[in-house]
Amino acid sequence: MLSYVVIGVCILLLLAVVYISAKPIGMGIEARRNINRDSEDEKDIEIINTVDDNTSLSDELIKLNKLKNDGMLTEDEYKKAKQKILS
Repeated sequence: MLSYVVIGVCILLLLAVVYISAKPIGMGIEARRNINRDSEDEKDIEIINTVDDNTSLSDELIKLNKLKNDGMLTEDEYKKAKQKILS
């Protein structure tokens, strides 16, 4: 009988810990999403800043396509960077 009480108390404590830690975990996930969004914007800026006056437009588009094919850029990032290069 005493073992059932101890197991019940342990389960209640476990549930309390999970309940209390849910909000900080959620905040951490949201912060990671914000960091990923910020880093995507920085990638676009870095790609555009690498364009020199000496390089041709076609060379930059080839480099950009290679980044996309290697998995370094998503389709949306590729389209944004391509549009910035072409404008």
